Amino acid sequence: MYSPVIIERFQNLQNAGIITNADAVGQVGSIGSGDLIKIYLRIANNNIVEAKFKSLGGVYTLAASDVVCDLLRDCSLTDALTINSNDIIKMLKGLPENKLYIADLAQAVIADAVEDYHKKIAKLNIKK
Repeated sequence: MYSPVIIERFQNLQNAGIITNADAVGQVGSIGSGDLIKIYLRIANNNIVEAKFKSLGGVYTLAASDVVCDLLRDCSLTDALTINSNDIIKMLKGLPENKLYIADLAQAVIADAVEDYHKKIAKLNIKK
């Protein structure tokens, strides 16, 4: 049984989509495992100004992906890395025991996106 928050998130995804020419992209999970989360970030002055996602998986994966984008918006890159699985679970008003790993995936995709951004910036600085 899905909670009202999960149902609401799933039925009204606010952050689904792709950001063309995103400043950072993070991806975790795999199609083979059944859960894949990919986030796209637009960053200005080290602050996340826009976040979108594309995910493959069930209701919980999509709801968690949507929540992560809300948590990231208007967040500094440093603060983004402090978002943890408990924050995601709290925003979702809980997850079943067998779905807690989805919050861990959602946390990991943040770190992957921030790492991607830093790699892109380092590469640009090397070319200068």
